[in-house]
Amino acid sequence: MKRLLLACFLAATSLFAADLSSFNGTWIVKSAEANGSPVTSDGLDSIVLTLKDGTYVYVGSEGTTKGKFTVDFTKTPVAMDATETEGQNVGRTILAITELTADGWRSNYAFGGGDRPTEFKTAQDSGTVLISYKRKPGTEPAVKPLRVLLLAGGCCHDYEHQKDILKTGLEARANVTVDFIFTPDGSTKPPLAIYGKPDYAAGYDVVLHDECASDINEPSVIEGVLKPHRDGIPAVNLHCAMHCYRIGNPGEPALPGGPRAMWFDYLGLQSSGHGAQKPIAITFLDPDSPITKGLGNWTTVNEELYNNIQVWGNTKPLARGKQDAGDRPGQNDTTVVWTHEYGPKHTRVFSTTIGHNNATVSDPRYLDLVARGLLWATGHLTADGTPASGYGPGGK
Repeated sequence: MKRLLLACFLAATSLFAADLSSFNGTWIVKSAEANGSPVTSDGLDSIVLTLKDGTYVYVGSEGTTKGKFTVDFTKTPVAMDATETEGQNVGRTILAITELTADGWRSNYAFGGGDRPTEFKTAQDSGTVLISYKRKPGTEPAVKPLRVLLLAGGCCHDYEHQKDILKTGLEARANVTVDFIFTPDGSTKPPLAIYGKPDYAAGYDVVLHDECASDINEPSVIEGVLKPHRDGIPAVNLHCAMHCYRIGNPGEPALPGGPRAMWFDYLGLQSSGHGAQKPIAITFLDPDSPITKGLGNWTTVNEELYNNIQVWGNTKPLARGKQDAGDRPGQNDTTVVWTHEYGPKHTRVFSTTIGHNNATVSDPRYLDLVARGLLWATGHLTADGTPASGYGPGGK
């Protein structure tokens, strides 16, 4: 039994990560299989493994064992060697392979002293032990907040206050830290510090575009703004971000993939303008989307309803907005919330054209929607619309 329990150490070292520090923590056994048969011994429940910086301490019903381990991430499957330094088998090195599973980790261990296993299964008389494990309840590591870069400034909006409304509202709804790059310049060419710096998003998990820069139209500058997203950094776009970085006549449909469509290819939708400010009735379209699940339709205060020149084929509309037609018949019912995947890495992009006035931006319904979109874009929103574990308010 002691030999089988010691094998659990190898399961604990099956974490996929860049370095050994990612293995640090306390682990228990979820299930085990040896020589082609399940292991159901009560002794499995007593095992506790503590790993720290390439060392381990195993405590079980038959005593305590200590040792060190190494992992070779260049191998396929990933290889692990464990060497006992205190216990009944001091100096013995045991070979294993490791793998990430849907709900934890597993390792196949050549306990019988043979060659390293090559696959994640055992057979009769093979001398191998396959173990799945999970963290000991109550010892889960604290989740680091998502780092959000908020870009704000430019024409026609109260960005000086809206950036603070967004920061406070998002940090209250999710485990995020919002930094911002802001310019008080109110022109259509705001001098945001990101221009000419395609690495501006380095170190961030998501970029929130809330700028209004319709006359920034130099292709090399636009490409620099897009580069982080082309490289895989998710994005959220609010309101006038849809009217940024326009080349040529914004009212003429841009050819997808063409030079005029650089920004629209990223957004997944082309818009060129809006009518008078009037209330917008928002209707959610997909009750099963995690972004909109459980959210109720609502009507805004006076707001700007953006037109739709064209919607890209792989864009998924999530809500439409309807406004009194007034002088804009045919443009009083448009897509106002959607998702899109951009570029070769299928980067997640969430967008809404809603959000002109401070009263709307500070509306809890709006902030809930934006927070969900941000968590969806980063892959931290569950199917029921709640934050993934550790990504709710205060890291819950």
